Amino acid sequence: MDAVYNQSKITVIITDNTTTAMTGHQEHPGTGISAQGTPVGKVILEDVVKGVGVKNLAVVDSFNIKEIRSAVKAAFDREELSVIIVRGACAVRVPKHGETRVIDTAKCNQCGICLLVGCPAIQINGKQPVIDITACTGCAVCQQICPKQAIGPLSQIKSEANK
Repeated sequence: MDAVYNQSKITVIITDNTTTAMTGHQEHPGTGISAQGTPVGKVILEDVVKGVGVKNLAVVDSFNIKEIRSAVKAAFDREELSVIIVRGACAVRVPKHGETRVIDTAKCNQCGICLLVGCPAIQINGKQPVIDITACTGCAVCQQICPKQAIGPLSQIKSEANK
């Protein structure tokens, strides 16, 4: 609200994983479930943002790096307030997003970019990054940022190794 009121030329990024993780994954006004566990009216974050006067609003998938980059670039190119809502389910509450990812060590040049994601499934073994398949949720963020395309679904990497 202050940014609208002061006509700030900034970009505000709101991350929305539909939970309150810092205190134990309780429901909150955006989930539509009360503290007692009953269905209630859901607060729509986009409506709140628009309601305070934000005109430039984008809602993007937190697991789509290209979409996030595009929204950030478009917002930065504007000379007015922009808000980006980056939305995606909390990995702890939705443990599997897709097929487990692995690193093809034949393609990997050990650049370490995958480690910058901060994913607890990506670890380092000596100098070689590895993905703990028991911890991977299959979100594919690491695959999207790997410049050598050395990360892929477990089934794909296995089939390529067998060729």
